Amino acid sequence: MNKEKNIKKAFIWNMIGSTSYSVSSFLYLMVVTRISGVELAGFFSLVYATAQLLLTVGRYGMRTYQATDLKQKYLFSEYGISRIITCAVMMAFGVAYSCFSFRGEYVIISCFIILMKMIDAVEDVYHGNFQQKYNVEVMGKMLAVRNIYSALAFTLLLYVSRDLNLTCILTSLTSLTLCLLINNSFTRKYSVNIESGHFQMAHVWELLKICTPLFAGTFLSLFLYNVPKYAMVNILSDEYQTYYSILFMPSFVITLMCEFVFKPMITTIAELWWEEDLKRFVRYVLRIIGIIAVCCGGIVVAGHLLGRTLLELIYGVSLEPYKLHFIVLLIGGGIGATVYMMYNILIAIRKGKCIIAVYSITAVFTVLPARWMVKEGGIMGAAFNYLYSCTMLFLLFAVILIYVVYNKKKKCRSCDLTGRKSHG
Repeated sequence: MNKEKNIKKAFIWNMIGSTSYSVSSFLYLMVVTRISGVELAGFFSLVYATAQLLLTVGRYGMRTYQATDLKQKYLFSEYGISRIITCAVMMAFGVAYSCFSFRGEYVIISCFIILMKMIDAVEDVYHGNFQQKYNVEVMGKMLAVRNIYSALAFTLLLYVSRDLNLTCILTSLTSLTLCLLINNSFTRKYSVNIESGHFQMAHVWELLKICTPLFAGTFLSLFLYNVPKYAMVNILSDEYQTYYSILFMPSFVITLMCEFVFKPMITTIAELWWEEDLKRFVRYVLRIIGIIAVCCGGIVVAGHLLGRTLLELIYGVSLEPYKLHFIVLLIGGGIGATVYMMYNILIAIRKGKCIIAVYSITAVFTVLPARWMVKEGGIMGAAFNYLYSCTMLFLLFAVILIYVVYNKKKKCRSCDLTGRKSHG
């Protein structure tokens, strides 16, 4: 297979798919705020943040590992069975969280919001398979179709019924059906599920064991980003949850949209690493960081000039007191996007063991002061806690990545010298 084929097409479709995924997350909160009011939107935003956190259980940090499994050590069916297990665990935790945290119909709404996010985990295992086989454009098409449907269905159902409970139930069930239909259809069409070898349950457990540190790192990552929201509970009222979520949404979307920059390149980056082409590897990484930095710089400037006003028009709420808060969150989003990129690179080059340590150290220094920061500074305290987490993660990951590349370069030089001596 020509691995460089249709790079432009792959990039464009991945951008369309990633954008539709990002915009759908943005749209849900907007629709609920507009139709159901600020208070119910505060509840929705808190559950949606929890569902996003639980999504890490469903995905289990496996996507990048699967996409960079260049020797195809594990079968697609083994990745699939592991995903069924992780999604079942995700929903079990989701139901337990909903029953413990809420009462009445809020329990049902919470469960089905979590089910809506579980669909992303189901879809993710198919996308990992396409990416592994250099069919990124197919992945982008599937992502776009399903997310556009889910966003439109949610909007229309809530507008017509004015019932968030019914809307979440119908959207999640129909989206799950569509997800399975289109992904299985595309998989059969492109024949990427044809594989040699026999399925082994032992491989599934082995795969889950390997990905446990990656899952723990992803979980801790999203937990840290949501710490300010949880710190606001019982300190600030539900309406402040809505304001913070609206201000935070563009920062979250920055990370999602930056995926279209590095996701198509991650398999190539892994290949360059194992081929020991360090010059091209470093060039690729620096290029991605440069693109993300330029994009984020533009977003921060645009956010300062127009962003807050646009959010006010979209959500129908006044954000006048939160000008500086918004800029702080946007800067944090830009740093967070770079952190996410470095995290994926470390997994791709199989240096993911350090991830838990990085997030654990960051958690110690950011979770403890979170409630105090919110008590003292309100939403600004929450915004600075998020920026603080992102900055600390960036510094730790940057140091590790530089160290890993330096060691690899040193090892390559040593091998070259040994080879020259043996020839001499």
